[in-house]
Amino acid sequence: LSPVPSLPLVLFYYAKFGFAKGFVVVIVASNIKILMHYFIGKIVSRKNINILGMNEKIDLFRKKYKSMSSKDILFLRLSNLFIVRILNTFLGFIGFSLVKTFAINNIAILPWQLVYYYSATKIDILSSILTSYGLNVSIVRVLSIVSIASIFYILILFILIF
Repeated sequence: LSPVPSLPLVLFYYAKFGFAKGFVVVIVASNIKILMHYFIGKIVSRKNINILGMNEKIDLFRKKYKSMSSKDILFLRLSNLFIVRILNTFLGFIGFSLVKTFAINNIAILPWQLVYYYSATKIDILSSILTSYGLNVSIVRVLSIVSIASIFYILILFILIF
């Protein structure tokens, strides 16, 4: 649920535990995250938003997107076009089936785990490059710092705009 991107943690788990144990940790954590985001969307959808007649627009929005097929949502999830946290919250908000949400997310997680595992096993090459320049820091830490800095930058822009 945190705004901190999970990719550095995923890479860390694969580098530390190997593929089998890292995969189990990532899948369990991902499914807990899916459930929590989905129920946040459910809770938000129960609130009456009656600002400038928004209830009617929200109901139309919910009806329109609730009719999306599982295949459409799977392609959205596989493409990483939308942030997973937002997509899962959205699915809970519109009342999409929880069972389908879990199935779609777990299918979409599988191919990405191979990419993450490969990255985690090759990540030491990047750390050794940093060490050769006198920086004794792991690439996972660098990715974490960049990710967190990006989130704060976007948050500040969001606050300034609204």
